[in-house]
Amino acid sequence: MGLPMASIKESKVAALRELTKTNLDKQGFGGLDDEAKSCYAWPLRFTPAVGTVLIVLGLILQSPIILGLGAIVPLTGALFPRGMILDLVYNLVVRHMFRAPALPPTPSPRRFSYLLSTVLLAGAALSFYFGLSALGIVLGGMVALGGTILTTTHWCLGSWLYRLILPHAAAR
Repeated sequence: MGLPMASIKESKVAALRELTKTNLDKQGFGGLDDEAKSCYAWPLRFTPAVGTVLIVLGLILQSPIILGLGAIVPLTGALFPRGMILDLVYNLVVRHMFRAPALPPTPSPRRFSYLLSTVLLAGAALSFYFGLSALGIVLGGMVALGGTILTTTHWCLGSWLYRLILPHAAAR
């Protein structure tokens, strides 16, 4: 009639691509087993996807207010491993609609990435405020591009930089 639960879990884990596992490890999720990674692979796309949409909206409107408020979102992720605004929205609302697991705490490499995004988005907001639209588009566009790549592949530029700059911390 149907596959036993163990077979379903095994096939789900097997379907998790090696590249996805590697990219999640490099974001700091290496402590999770393959089953957990397969459960979190899609939910971990929520935060960068929603954040990227908001950034693109701010860039299209060239809005220092939207981009400034947008800078607060990754700042909460950098400061609070369990309290990033979009992670809380996912954990308190969205996940229940899909019967999905709550997101795990944000590891240090990903938090470092959030800090970089905060700086770039604040720079974009200030650029638009002072009439430097081209600079604002470049700074905000870098975050939008990074968010798009993170959402689609789980590869995170900020986590890569973290490992490059702080190899000893990344090895833990």
